[in-house]
Amino acid sequence: MQLTTGLNAVKIVKIVVPEIIQYGLQDAVILDCDYTYSNNTSGLVVKWFFKNKAMPVYQWIVSQKPQDMGILRGRVDLTYLASSDPLKMHRALRIVKLNTDISGDYTCVVSTFMDEDSKTKQMIVFVPETNFRLIQNKTDDDTVNVICAAEGAFPAPNLTLATPESLKLVNGRYSAVASVTLLDEDLPSPAEFICTLRIPLANYAVRKEAIYYPGPISTTPAMPTAADMQLAAAVGSRGKNITLIKIA
Repeated sequence: MQLTTGLNAVKIVKIVVPEIIQYGLQDAVILDCDYTYSNNTSGLVVKWFFKNKAMPVYQWIVSQKPQDMGILRGRVDLTYLASSDPLKMHRALRIVKLNTDISGDYTCVVSTFMDEDSKTKQMIVFVPETNFRLIQNKTDDDTVNVICAAEGAFPAPNLTLATPESLKLVNGRYSAVASVTLLDEDLPSPAEFICTLRIPLANYAVRKEAIYYPGPISTTPAMPTAADMQLAAAVGSRGKNITLIKIA
């Protein structure tokens, strides 16, 4: 898509797409695409594309009603006016029914019969984790299983307890687990375990801490769930590599 300069040119001067919005905190989000035009505006059309540019998710042909399509069908407030200018009034998207499935690149294309301009920006609908656990599961007197598990986050998080980690996508949300089995003889007393969950695309981070005392089995305050153990088994991490675990 190319921009042609001249007497009949249209030019996008500003595209406003929020980089990050948190799921559940707002009812709608506005994506705006402001442009200039001169002289001949015959055939003026504003289109928005999502991710790939094969099919638009929104289209407004001047003098006609705007249309929402594809993943945004039924999710755009078609009565929203971004401007009182009749050649700009329906340039923007007011998206309702927000969810993670609308995360991605949005491209605004403004065109006439003579000219065309486009700009792209990314928007992420971010979901914090619904459950985040750091568990010590002592199976015998000489070793301890450390399991860090998180559920319900989006986009995909990473855990810095130990490697490798396992990710599972369920209903558009991610579950993640990292685990390691350590020998008591390799640990100081006490040992401090720290697990950090990060979602880099959302500039988001939280962490859990736990203190462990090597020695005989004693009652532990938290036990792993069956799901935790299944995920940890799938990871299959065992050894003395505690590079990403802080030891007090």
